[in-house]
Amino acid sequence: MLALMAVLASAVLALPVAAARVPVRKAELERRLAGPDGTVMVVAHRACWKGTSENSLDAIRACIAAGIDMVELDVRATRDGKLVLMHDATVDRMTEGTGNVSDLDWADLRKLHLREGKGRRGDEPAPLTARRIPTFEEALRAAKDRILINIDAKVPLSPAILAMIDAAGGRAQVLFKAEAPLEQVRELAPWLQDVHFMPILREPYIKADPAMAVAAYDPVRPVGYEIDVKDRAFAPVMTPLIHARCARYWVDSLAGRAFSDTDAVHDPDAVWGRLVALGVDAIQTDAPVRLKAYLRRTDRRALSCPGG
Repeated sequence: MLALMAVLASAVLALPVAAARVPVRKAELERRLAGPDGTVMVVAHRACWKGTSENSLDAIRACIAAGIDMVELDVRATRDGKLVLMHDATVDRMTEGTGNVSDLDWADLRKLHLREGKGRRGDEPAPLTARRIPTFEEALRAAKDRILINIDAKVPLSPAILAMIDAAGGRAQVLFKAEAPLEQVRELAPWLQDVHFMPILREPYIKADPAMAVAAYDPVRPVGYEIDVKDRAFAPVMTPLIHARCARYWVDSLAGRAFSDTDAVHDPDAVWGRLVALGVDAIQTDAPVRLKAYLRRTDRRALSCPGG
C-alpha cells in the first residue's frame, strides 16, 4: 500500500511574526525534505494527540505550536468518496459511532465526535470531545506553510488526491513512500519521477542482502529510506548504505519497536541518542515534544549533504 507524505511548512505563534517567518520556515522544511541538512527530523505519530485527539486538527495545531517538524496522519475514504483522517478501518475506537469508514457517508461521519487521545482502549472509552473528524482537505489547509505532513494513505492514490495536494501547496512539497518493489511502485504511480519518494524496507526481508535492497531504488534517487528495524544490531548496517546516497535515514521509535518510546522516556540517551549516533536523522515517535526537547538540550547533529 502506498503511503503518502504531503509536506507543507512553518510553525508560527504570533501573527505579525508569523507573516515574516513563513518564507523562512517554509524554505527550512523544504530543505529538510530534499535530504540531510544536519538536523534530526521529529515526526509525530498521528500528530500531537496527547492532550488532544489523534488525527485531529487540534493535534496538528499542537505540533505546529511545539515546533515539531512533521506529523503522520492516516487518510481513508468514505462510501461517497470523501477523504477523511482516521487510522482504523472503523470509527469505533475514536468516536461514539460504529461501522467501517468505507461503509459510511460523509454526512454520517461529520456528526461524530472524536474521543480524547487514542480513544477507546478495551472496554474503557476515553471521554468524547467537541472535535470532529477532519477531512483531508481541512488537514492540508491547517498545515499549509506551517508543518510537514506524512500522510499514510489507506486508499489508492488518484489524480484527485494529487490535484488536492497541488491546490493546497504544490506537489514539490509532497513525499510519497511505499512498501513495494520499484517496478510495482512505478506501475501504480507512473508520475514517481516528478515527486519526492522514500521506500519502506523491513529488516526481515532485506537482511540477507541490504545493499541490493537499497540499490534497487537507485534509478529514482529516493530522498530517504524508512527502515523497520527489528534488531538493534541491524541499524548500523544500513547507515553507510543510506549515507552514501545522501538520503535521510528514518526509524520509528514507537512502543514495542527495537528502539522504543517507552524506554526513551526513562533513558533518552539509550534510545534517541543511540539512533542519532548510528546516523538516523528522522525519528517517528508518540513523544514528539520530549524528543524535540531532548535534541535541543543535547544539540544533537546529523549528516549534512550538499543541497540538503
